[in-house]
Amino acid sequence: MYLCTDILVVCIMWYRFYAIVLALLMTSSGLKAQRTSQLEVFCGAELNYRDINFLRLYDVLLRATPGVKYRFGNDWMVAAQAYVPVWNEGYGMRGNMLRLNMADVSKEVHFTNARQYFKFSAGLFGSERYGADVRWAFPVNSWLLFHARLGYTSHWSLGYHFDGYSESELADDDWTLSGVGGVNVWLSPWNTELRASGGRYLNKDYGVEGEVVRHFNHCSISAFVQKHESYKSTGGTNNYSGGFRVVMMLPPYEKHSDKSVVFRPASNFRLTYNAQSNGFSMKQYNTDPEENERTQPIRIPWGTGNFNE
Repeated sequence: MYLCTDILVVCIMWYRFYAIVLALLMTSSGLKAQRTSQLEVFCGAELNYRDINFLRLYDVLLRATPGVKYRFGNDWMVAAQAYVPVWNEGYGMRGNMLRLNMADVSKEVHFTNARQYFKFSAGLFGSERYGADVRWAFPVNSWLLFHARLGYTSHWSLGYHFDGYSESELADDDWTLSGVGGVNVWLSPWNTELRASGGRYLNKDYGVEGEVVRHFNHCSISAFVQKHESYKSTGGTNNYSGGFRVVMMLPPYEKHSDKSVVFRPASNFRLTYNAQSNGFSMKQYNTDPEENERTQPIRIPWGTGNFNE
């Protein structure tokens, strides 16, 4: 009961703050924003697997990921998502819990004449972080994009097991300032992006990443390399890693509709393979339940644009 009250108070405080600030920004910028409201109800699946147990080939965790998005005009959006356990082999008691993954409010601000684009978010984010997040994008021209994000977050968790076990936490002593910046280069003849980014991540570690992304009609495939601080608390010494990512958009691909309520599957399925993943280095959080590496987190007219999928 007390946790729900704390969460509600935090969300209301951030909502009021951003409402005042962004109302002033919109008044002065003359931007054109979406003015229609729409409720989207969707569901996808999340598959986690790891090879750390000598008695099993893989530990496996499969969860359904139902979520909602409510767009109520002027580029405001409220989003929420839950985790529903389906199959758990090796991920412990927490993997069997019905969990809230995120519940936040966001607002985009577009200064199109100055080519400055912002997204402000507040609430409960993915990776069990809550607080505030600001994203910025600057498309210099048709092939060059600068971007950055800054977040001030702390730990939270909310889960329930059907056997009666539950957990709830809204920490106020784990605040972390994280920030990542980068540059993207769009190679139009080959539908390919070159990306470089780096910064300070959730566990107060630093790292850099380079990535090459090849876009297809409804799929994007990338290869990446990382250099990061070693995870010394577990005795690890390897500070290099690499792998690949696959993002597949799911039909129906046309997600926009004039209906006030839309039911659909999740927009995409993501697969990430990291050769030296330790679960600690270069960790980030999502502010959108369908956030992925194929589309930009801010709606901007650059590169392929935000695919209408």
